[in-house]
Amino acid sequence: MSIRSQYISLLEQLVAIPSVSAKKENLPEAAQIIADAFQRLGAQVTYDDTYFAPFILAQFTSQVPNAKTLVIYNHYDVQPAEPLSAWQSDPWTLTARDGKLYGRGVDDDKGNLTARLSAVAEYLLENNNQLPINITFIVEGSEETASRHLKDYLDKYKDHISADLVIWESGGKNDQENIEIFGGNKGIVTFDLSVTTAASDLHSSLAAVVDSAAMRLSRAIASLFDENGNIAIPHFYDEVLPPNEREKELIQKLPLTRETLIAQHGLKAPLYSDLSHSDLKETLYFQPTINIEGIISGYNGVGVKTILPAQATAKLESRLVPNMSPDLTLKRISDHLQAKGLSDVVVTKTLGQPGYRSDMSDPEILRVIDVAADYYHVTPVVIPTSPGTGPMAIIHEALHAPIASLGIGYAHTLDHAPNENVRLSDYDQHIDVIKSLIHNYRV
Repeated sequence: MSIRSQYISLLEQLVAIPSVSAKKENLPEAAQIIADAFQRLGAQVTYDDTYFAPFILAQFTSQVPNAKTLVIYNHYDVQPAEPLSAWQSDPWTLTARDGKLYGRGVDDDKGNLTARLSAVAEYLLENNNQLPINITFIVEGSEETASRHLKDYLDKYKDHISADLVIWESGGKNDQENIEIFGGNKGIVTFDLSVTTAASDLHSSLAAVVDSAAMRLSRAIASLFDENGNIAIPHFYDEVLPPNEREKELIQKLPLTRETLIAQHGLKAPLYSDLSHSDLKETLYFQPTINIEGIISGYNGVGVKTILPAQATAKLESRLVPNMSPDLTLKRISDHLQAKGLSDVVVTKTLGQPGYRSDMSDPEILRVIDVAADYYHVTPVVIPTSPGTGPMAIIHEALHAPIASLGIGYAHTLDHAPNENVRLSDYDQHIDVIKSLIHNYRV
């Protein structure tokens, strides 16, 4: 069996484990399989289960004097697979179909991990078991739930980890089939808003004189924005780190347009950037957000029930750009609601982590760009930051090294959605690219 086939078999084992960190389920089982795979490959492995999601540190040491260190970050936890009825095959069974692999976590992030293991294994086999650099894998199990305890683990092992470059968990090709390299991501703070206005639901005839929980919650949420969709919370933007000229230039080269965005998602609502007459790309990549994830209140069954709801709750999130604090952001939201006379709307933090952006002119970032350009025979699309969120700031705080994100995905990978998939061709190409990156460090 070839090395790549061996690690596809490992991927099959991992996809079969529903390691959903939101439910704190099956995490040690997945972590132990990964630790064992590293050990078989000859790494010095640390397996730490101090917290609910075990942490794996796997280190391959070069014999080259003063060799640089490449850190590869991945995670083994996944999102829930629901709705199960929307999957064309069992989400917990790795399924090959039409040149693609399907299953929950096949891209995000188990497939990226096994591809990189394949790359190291093949490089060792082809080069007399010698590496030109030290390679350290950091693998955690709570990325999908704001990387709880990752900082604790990194603090614990800070004297044993260093880095010159970090390769991030995932990435892929855009809808023009060009490989993308990201250097950062947004942070996040998630929170609940809740309000209670009476001991129980009331008859709706009292709406003439009594405010309801649904109305107060709606008023609270509406107060967060102005008529153009800008966030109306005082001082919300004070700490925003603006992009530099190179970052702006890189963003403007992206093929994204207003028309393609609308067409791709079938958008019916107006774009905030249209309402505020702001630049679409700079707003998407460099500005913070507030979003309503869901609202629950009152009667939602068949027919009519004439009540004033006594309780209302909503789940919200704020995507943060570098230099914004999750806790300070949440305090400003709470202060704003109090100033609006809505102090009975309770704000409860659920998760939070800051954002980060690499210097895209760093020599190690340029090395990754050059390696990818040589392999794919086209200049990669270089993006300073992703609109999404991950623990880059936590990793950078611990390692102080530039971070580059690229991986096995493509425009229709469907991360977090039913029928998550990768193409085998992209999977194999990523193995080759990681091998080329390792080879590039030869003196």
